[in-house]
Amino acid sequence: MPLRKKYDYRIADIRVGRIVIGALVAVIQLVAYQVLQQYNMARMDSVDSWDVALSLDAALPLVPEFAFIYFLYIPGLIVPALLDMPFTLYLRYALSLVLSVLIACVCFAFVPLKIIHDTFVCADWSCSALVMLRSLDAGVNILPSLHASQTLLAAIVMVTASQIHGVRTFWWAWGLFLYLPIIASTLLTKQHYVIDIVAGFLVGVITWKLALLFVGDEHVVDEEPEVDAA
Repeated sequence: MPLRKKYDYRIADIRVGRIVIGALVAVIQLVAYQVLQQYNMARMDSVDSWDVALSLDAALPLVPEFAFIYFLYIPGLIVPALLDMPFTLYLRYALSLVLSVLIACVCFAFVPLKIIHDTFVCADWSCSALVMLRSLDAGVNILPSLHASQTLLAAIVMVTASQIHGVRTFWWAWGLFLYLPIIASTLLTKQHYVIDIVAGFLVGVITWKLALLFVGDEHVVDEEPEVDAA
């Protein structure tokens, strides 16, 4: 029995195999990110950070409310697991996420970059998410932006599922409209530079291509493609 038919099964309309794989990928990513953050916070005291800021970075305003959108990053990556796509296509997506983390960690470890946050005073509720964000993310793991690379991968896999496998759902539309605001939030919360986003997009494209070498070409229409109900 083909891999995608053997393990791509349903329980209460949730693809269990995808959820399990997604959870493992999330754990790997969170652990790797935190380890590199602790390492970089320690080494930044003894090395000079590169200045990669552009004039556009300075021109962009700080919009604290976008921190709420910034936190939708992980939920946004879960959306593809809810779609009725072939297992091999989802496996390519999951592998692309892992590869993007590996490439990013290498860059984090060897490229000395750090976001310097300007002090701001705000007691309003609208700033609460930004305060929390800056307490969790020290701004030392920034190039490439995983927000950019992985939301791009999520968008790619959903477009592929739509165009090749006929997947049309509420999740498909909602996900695509979510990813652009998430990417914008990285700049409007001053957690990333523009060059981080560009590098993130590049990593996303590279890892999507690399994953194909391991899972094979899924660009073949199913004999009886299933269509999710809206």
